[in-house]
Amino acid sequence: MSKAITADAIIIGGGVAGLSTAMQLAGRGAKVIVLERERIGNGSTGRAAGLLGQLRGNAEHTRMLMDGVEIVRELEKQAGVEIFVPTGSLRIAETPERAEEIAALVAMGKSIGFEIDHASADEVSRMLPYMRTDDLLDACYSPTDGHIQPAELVSAYLKIGKARGVEYRTHTPVVQILLDGDRVRGVRATDGEYHADVVVNAGGPWSYLNAELADAVLPTAAIGHYYLTTRPDPAHPVDRLSPAIRDRHLRLYTRPESGGLIVGIYDPEPELHDMRRLPVDFDMSRMKAARDSIQVAQLLDAANRRFPWIDGRTPMSITTGIMTFTPDARPFCGKMPDIDGLYHCSGFSGHGIVQSPTIGLIMSQLILDGESTYDCESIEADRYFDVPGYVNRVEIEEKCVRMAGNYYGGVERPRPVASGSR
Repeated sequence: MSKAITADAIIIGGGVAGLSTAMQLAGRGAKVIVLERERIGNGSTGRAAGLLGQLRGNAEHTRMLMDGVEIVRELEKQAGVEIFVPTGSLRIAETPERAEEIAALVAMGKSIGFEIDHASADEVSRMLPYMRTDDLLDACYSPTDGHIQPAELVSAYLKIGKARGVEYRTHTPVVQILLDGDRVRGVRATDGEYHADVVVNAGGPWSYLNAELADAVLPTAAIGHYYLTTRPDPAHPVDRLSPAIRDRHLRLYTRPESGGLIVGIYDPEPELHDMRRLPVDFDMSRMKAARDSIQVAQLLDAANRRFPWIDGRTPMSITTGIMTFTPDARPFCGKMPDIDGLYHCSGFSGHGIVQSPTIGLIMSQLILDGESTYDCESIEADRYFDVPGYVNRVEIEEKCVRMAGNYYGGVERPRPVASGSR
């Protein structure tokens, strides 16, 4: 490419966050180019389980996820593909602390009109006959939850984005973010320059390296993640619409998949990846889980405690990938105060698939309107800007690893919302 290509916005990264943002921007008339270092949807997106639990400890985050389901429903109509599988979901508690957590979650959900209620161990056993339930102290059931199918979501973003004029360039790593003083003017990729007044860093685990191309600091870290998928077993049938499960005491999440069961873990000793040391042609879809690793051992042990029929001899596959964690497990969406036109959209801490429908809308509003119709205070990109302890890479990684290790380990304290609040 001898001559620079111009656009209104250049998006670095072809995962769901970048694809959703591109689709939304193009829907409002912007000329958008997506530059992907490998293949579209082949990074963290392609290794995601996609569980969608809408109710969060923060009412605005709950609203974002509830609205995201509506956006996905519209995507399904436009793309002609099933994306959201409405299985419902259960949280279970086997300790008094977790039972208190569930009671608070149910109270908070009801205070904002979310459909959720307690479920007895007998009710859980009827819904999930293949799961151990004799140790449960409480549970709660949300019938409108489910999971999003990652490949189908990527397909919808691409189909609609292409119809709106988005240009996608694969195998095109960005090697420099071009600046004119304190303003972005585009990027240099391996095939030449792309000029635009807006650049969106949606590079997933590579996002902190992309930020460094503009001498900026993004407090994210690349964290390993593991889940297993059992093969169909007539002795333990898993219905396609069996509810998803979150067992925060054992740090597990589960959902049905192709007649088997996905069981994933937010393990207490997460694996840190240095993206700088990976080869240029690194392909996340080729990652293999070492069966003798501590992470796999912890996954199998926890899975067996909740599903006694799962053990090391069970026919299964084990998937590993890399997530992008932040010090508070909330994403960075927006821009920093020192570089005009450079936006960040990263750090989804294992929830990029389910957050992406609304995040794309939020990013388009921030870029084109300068503000969003959502309260974005808790996900602002500059919330740690120049804060001591959030500038040095070693300190950033320590905080992110600690958060990832405690992500399911900590007990949430959601609070009911005052009447009339969202």
